[in-house]
Amino acid sequence: MPDLFVLQTPLAELILRAVVIYFFLLLVMRIIGRHEFGQLTPFDLILLLIISESISQALTAGDNSLLAGLVSASTLLLLSVLVSIGQYKSPRIRNIVSPEALKVIEDGKIIEKSLRRELMTRDDLVERLRARGIDGVEEVRVAYIESDGDVSALTYRETDRHRAAAAEEAEKAEG
Repeated sequence: MPDLFVLQTPLAELILRAVVIYFFLLLVMRIIGRHEFGQLTPFDLILLLIISESISQALTAGDNSLLAGLVSASTLLLLSVLVSIGQYKSPRIRNIVSPEALKVIEDGKIIEKSLRRELMTRDDLVERLRARGIDGVEEVRVAYIESDGDVSALTYRETDRHRAAAAEEAEKAEG
């Protein structure tokens, strides 16, 4: 019990380990692509659990004290806040951490190059559209894979409704 708050690893080393692991995982997630993290499948959950277990010892250098865990967790949380602030203030950081949306459908046609870039199959894309209540690719005016891996789509129906509403507003403004 008295060793609960006694660090066995130097404080600076714990902080450095957390920083390196944080940025390593950030880089890996960026390389793997947004598609992989858009939907959490049972396989993805298992993978995340295994990854967290595999890096836990590296994170605390085998230091099992409560203080080592608190220092590591605090460092990771602080880094998360700092990266969020950086994204807010700097477009360059935002583009590094959260890539821009990637167009995958235009005028009812799938952009195969974009799917290949994200390692997403046509079936995956169609499944995500169905989840949004869209029956087929031909209904989509434009669709994007967002930075979080989600697929957003604007259908021709929605576009027509927006145009009609804008025309109605313009008519009211004139008359």
